[in-house]
Amino acid sequence: MGGPASLLIKHKQSEVDTAAEVINDTVTMLRKLESDYSRYRKESIISLINSRAGTETVTPVDTEARGLLQFCDSLHKESGGVFDPTVGVLNRAWNFRHSALPDPSHVTELLSFVGWQHLELDESGVRLGIDQGEVDLGGVVKEYAADKAAAWIQSYGMTAGVVNLAGDVATFGAKAEKAPWQIGISDPSLPDEPVVTIELTDACVATSGSTQRFIDIDGERHSHFLSPVTGQPIKGCFSVSVIASSCLLAGGVATVACLKGRSAATDWLNQSGLPWLMVENNRLSGPIAEQRATRQALR
Repeated sequence: MGGPASLLIKHKQSEVDTAAEVINDTVTMLRKLESDYSRYRKESIISLINSRAGTETVTPVDTEARGLLQFCDSLHKESGGVFDPTVGVLNRAWNFRHSALPDPSHVTELLSFVGWQHLELDESGVRLGIDQGEVDLGGVVKEYAADKAAAWIQSYGMTAGVVNLAGDVATFGAKAEKAPWQIGISDPSLPDEPVVTIELTDACVATSGSTQRFIDIDGERHSHFLSPVTGQPIKGCFSVSVIASSCLLAGGVATVACLKGRSAATDWLNQSGLPWLMVENNRLSGPIAEQRATRQALR
């Protein structure tokens, strides 16, 4: 899932064995999700769709995969097209492990394979109608996995816990009687240190940002978030965290904020109506930061 993961279940002493079984079953479920949707797994549904790109072959999809694709379609439309799960093909030119700019002609060539409009989804299944096109659900699957893991654990009768998949956190129930879970949002410059601690009960928080993945050329940072229009990195390196009823929703809103760039991110986040936090150059902004400041002032 792209980073460290943890599962925490609150249980009675008599439920130790049951809790251990639930954890093992949940890990198995998460591994299956990764196997099903990772574009790096040859046997995944995503790899199958991509291998048939540009052909007339339709790939049947189950209810879960269809729901994820429909969510991506909604987010694509609501974001004005900046969220585009076909943009990953540009990574053939951009390599964020090496500090070097790609050949502009290569980027231009790859842009012709980008476009969510090339993906066709109907009752029979899904087809990517452009040769060399790629679809990548990496922008939504981890958040969906956190939500599914929380629901999965509750289906065993467990009433309180925390699922943390590389910083995307789903909580259910309370830590103690009417006491919320204390969840730290990492400092982008010091990932092991929380920049803010928030309180959650039956809620989720997801974080998206460009502060960890970028290349620096002549003092200018180039974000790993790529524009589906220009093929170039989105301007500005910052981190956004959003609180919502599901990780999928929180992650979608946070990711689009980063894709819109610094100048348009704030308006998008405010329009969402959700609590959010932006961290940029060690500066905090947004409703979560304001609430934190208010609490500190009252002490």
